[in-house]
Amino acid sequence: MSDVQEQNYATVIREMMRHENDVTNHRIMWLLIGQGFIANAYVSAETMGKLSNRMLPLVGLLITLSAFLMLYKSYQARGYLLFLGALAKQGALREEHLPLAGWPRKRIKGWRRDTWVCPWVERAGDILEPWLFLPSLFLFVWLTVMLQKQTMMDIGMVLLLGGILTAMIVSVFCIVLVWSQGKNEDLEI
Repeated sequence: MSDVQEQNYATVIREMMRHENDVTNHRIMWLLIGQGFIANAYVSAETMGKLSNRMLPLVGLLITLSAFLMLYKSYQARGYLLFLGALAKQGALREEHLPLAGWPRKRIKGWRRDTWVCPWVERAGDILEPWLFLPSLFLFVWLTVMLQKQTMMDIGMVLLLGGILTAMIVSVFCIVLVWSQGKNEDLEI
């Protein structure tokens, strides 16, 4: 006996998408609130000349990377649910592939292949969406603050180096996550 009738698969996936969007919105809010606290603490420490102002950019950086991981997993879960929704509309989705959560432990092999621009981004424009752009922006800000505090480079070089490091860190995180998660893609359609 099945939990959901086949004709309701698309409806179930829509509800899962709605839930995943809510989770993403909550995670963005956590990121913004956390960054606000750290930025406020940094400005306060900077004006008082305390030594803690050297550690706060590192804390901001770690909070940003943590939020990025959560947001990127939500992004992939939404992409996977869209893939499953397309299968459901075609009548090709089997019940064993219908997950209980948006990002199941086992996924259909090659689900990104036909619809994503590259294995870690669905569309190039997604880079400007809040769930990818905001962590990148905060990462850039904290990296440039750290570089400016730790080096004697002029501001132009700090900004350039911060931008390059941000692009490299985000890219490496995405590539490593997709690679490590690819090991769990073994289900066949």
